[in-house]
Amino acid sequence: MGQAGRFYGEMNTLKRQSPSRPWCCLAVVVLLLMPSCRKANLEDSATPDQHDSIPSSKGMLSSIAESERRAALVEAQLKKIAAGLVVGRVPSDMHDLPQSLLQIAGKFKGSDRQGQHSEVHVFQITNSENSLLAIAMIELKAKLASGQLGCVVGKLGTKWNINNDGSLSLQGFTQATFQPLVESPIAWFTEQTDSTMGKEPGFLHHLSHGIDYWISRIESAHGIDAFIRNGMALGDVDGDNRDDVYICQPGGLPNRLFMHQADGTVKEVEAGVGILDHTSSALFVDIDNDGDQDLILATPAGISLLENEGGLSFAARGVLRTNSADCHALAAADFNMDGNLDIYITFALGDRIGEEGENLFLFHDARDGGENQLFSGDGNWSFSEVTTQTGLNQGNDRHSLAAMWYDFDLDGDPDLYVANDYGANQLYRNDLDKNGKRVFKEIAAIAGVEDKGAGMSASWGDFNRDGLPDLYVGNMYSNAGSRITSQPDFPIAQKGGLLDVYKRFAKGNTLLSQIKPNQFLEQTGMAAMGRWAWSSVFADLDNDGWEDLFVANGYITATNPDDL
Repeated sequence: MGQAGRFYGEMNTLKRQSPSRPWCCLAVVVLLLMPSCRKANLEDSATPDQHDSIPSSKGMLSSIAESERRAALVEAQLKKIAAGLVVGRVPSDMHDLPQSLLQIAGKFKGSDRQGQHSEVHVFQITNSENSLLAIAMIELKAKLASGQLGCVVGKLGTKWNINNDGSLSLQGFTQATFQPLVESPIAWFTEQTDSTMGKEPGFLHHLSHGIDYWISRIESAHGIDAFIRNGMALGDVDGDNRDDVYICQPGGLPNRLFMHQADGTVKEVEAGVGILDHTSSALFVDIDNDGDQDLILATPAGISLLENEGGLSFAARGVLRTNSADCHALAAADFNMDGNLDIYITFALGDRIGEEGENLFLFHDARDGGENQLFSGDGNWSFSEVTTQTGLNQGNDRHSLAAMWYDFDLDGDPDLYVANDYGANQLYRNDLDKNGKRVFKEIAAIAGVEDKGAGMSASWGDFNRDGLPDLYVGNMYSNAGSRITSQPDFPIAQKGGLLDVYKRFAKGNTLLSQIKPNQFLEQTGMAAMGRWAWSSVFADLDNDGWEDLFVANGYITATNPDDL
């Protein structure tokens, strides 16, 4: 990864929710529970012909709440069924269990109880007067009698009677669509965190604790915000062919550089990079073309450039002044092919505020984000801001959480894909104008890669080995949001228009296959559900010649793990 960063500057950053995310983690749900906010958002962001009839009665909210109660009951009963299937047991009172489920139960018969795991998420509920239909995603994992790890994922449709006392009785199954059972060795990956980092004080005192620990002990008023996103970067700092890791922390806590040792452990070194400034993103790249990995840091003061001095220390070489302090991601590539790396910086909310000082925030097609910037490397640690000159000012007003350079059209120069929260993503194709200068043309809609959701990450790879790069986009995912938007009582009652827009926020990740040059087709059904994905990467994890997907996902659910 460190070497790859020299060419296309892999985006080494951990992304978190925007400052608005804690109060709108499920956009669809918030729209229903906050009528005044909903009304303002719809009026500000939709065209006149997009407005649907939106009832505002308490009865509508009560109906949705009742459907959510029923969804919880359905999920609880389906979890019992899943727990039986993963041990090879079929409930004795279910005589019409689909044949596919009987086969799955047979495959898991005799599995090791210590390695069993099952998950059930109900994502669609349809109510009628005395019954309801529910569709759930089910995932089963267990160590099979063969010694292999078995995993199966699929959808299960069920029909339920609504009893007079409000309880539910299972009446039958409407569908059971499962992927073939996947078998693999247990130990593809093993947890190495403690053995690698467990003896380092910096890890024990800070990094070993999760976010649920820190949010109960740190207040933003004290200068340290546990919710603030912080970056990390991998790179071979000292040239020993082992990747080292740089981990950023919230402002007030020192960033930490861990050097990879020959015995597989790490050793923390200061090296002049233990800064206390809040650092939202970090990137190891060779800025000065001397063969080692330099360091780029995004801080409120600007983009800091640090030179690697023999793998022992880093020296400050300058700061790029940006239009906003709200940097989310860094990505580097030589876009103009002049031999010097260039740096692209994304911003989410930026510094735009309303007339009375309030943050302007839209859930749908948000165009009030920060202005991303492109800095062209001039050599000798000098950079020039060239966003407008290169055409990257086109549509440059979204909540951009991630950016990835990649030559998707295979013409020899790096193009740029930008993932945006609460709106369409962008694909900037790198072209030559009539004067021989490099300019970017935004073609996301034409190419079919806008993916109007809550974009948080993007990864390029050729998953079908047809010679054309494909794209995977990480997005917001919500069981609750899917259930609500599928209900007839959802306030935007008509299909199309805003209903489809808000359903998209709950859909999850997107797999886009390039079927011909500059033209993509969505094939999300070929990939298992990645859930709420902050980041993702194509990689051949099992060394079989096919690119797999690794997806970092999850959300803070406190004591309620229902949604994720």
